[in-house]
Amino acid sequence: MSGSSVAASSAAQEAAWHDGAVAPLEAVRDGIWTVGSPMPAGPTPGGRIPCTLASVIADDAGGVHVIDPGSDSDGNLAVLASAIAATGHRLDQVRSIIATHLHHDHLGLAERLRDATGAPIVLHRAEQAALDALAADVPSVEVETARLVDWGVPVDRRPEILRLVGRSATPVSLRADVLVDDAQLLDVPGRRLRAVHTPGHTPGHLSIVEEEARLVFTGDHVSPVLHPGLGLGGDDGNNPVLQYQHSLRRIVELGVDEAVPGHGYRFVGLAERCGEHARHHQRRTDEVAGALEASPDASIFEIASRLTWSAGWASLEGFTLRSALQQTAMHIEAVRTETA
Repeated sequence: MSGSSVAASSAAQEAAWHDGAVAPLEAVRDGIWTVGSPMPAGPTPGGRIPCTLASVIADDAGGVHVIDPGSDSDGNLAVLASAIAATGHRLDQVRSIIATHLHHDHLGLAERLRDATGAPIVLHRAEQAALDALAADVPSVEVETARLVDWGVPVDRRPEILRLVGRSATPVSLRADVLVDDAQLLDVPGRRLRAVHTPGHTPGHLSIVEEEARLVFTGDHVSPVLHPGLGLGGDDGNNPVLQYQHSLRRIVELGVDEAVPGHGYRFVGLAERCGEHARHHQRRTDEVAGALEASPDASIFEIASRLTWSAGWASLEGFTLRSALQQTAMHIEAVRTETA
């Protein structure tokens, strides 16, 4: 990142990211490893993401604990089992499965891994509530159509969004075995792994700090390669934009410099990257505020069309169009909340 103090602390992971390859197994600290869990085939928002970075952490009682095992597939279970074996452990020594958040590329393999090992799945309490709400809120064309009308989406642009109804990247039926709260120490013998509630990307997103190793597992909250999307785990009544800015400050306050993100590569300069994310989203909020000041009665679609999008407004369609509209709606709400 030119002009930034954010820098990769893993040359192998950085090279894999730039090559579009799956990150290899790598030791991070004594008893801590990461390995790439391949993403499902097909395009992903923001470009092709080759893998999720799954982490394996040894405890002092002979067990290992997995953070963000990745997407569900036989192949990914085999990748993880092979990585665990390479650390000198067996799959049946997995003692817990910790997910930073509910998206399939982080949580998807959790149930299959639980079935194979008997290990409990660990989520933040608010993330389980979000999963339950998503499961109860069965998507329908009628509800989505009403939302698009409310957003002012032209009739000819609605079909490409309505085709998405019923598609989900979230395993909404999952029930975690252990629900944790903010600041709680996880049950990992000999380790001080502390849960930090960092909502914004999803309502119950967890970041996990290893206090003695001075390392933060950031999931999709902080990334060296992407600015995380917000509000992607359902509506819990809070504004994700405002939550995210507060959550970034929580991470800075930890005073830890190195991070293992969910995608990309391990990096140093965590506080600086939090600042970059904060400024990115604040620029969007300021841009929305300016558009609202110029046209107070404009629809969400009209406001979105006047904003700066990295791919260009004209190129947004289907999923990316709906995401842009949702992000715009959240920033409008944030502007109105802050000025109320």
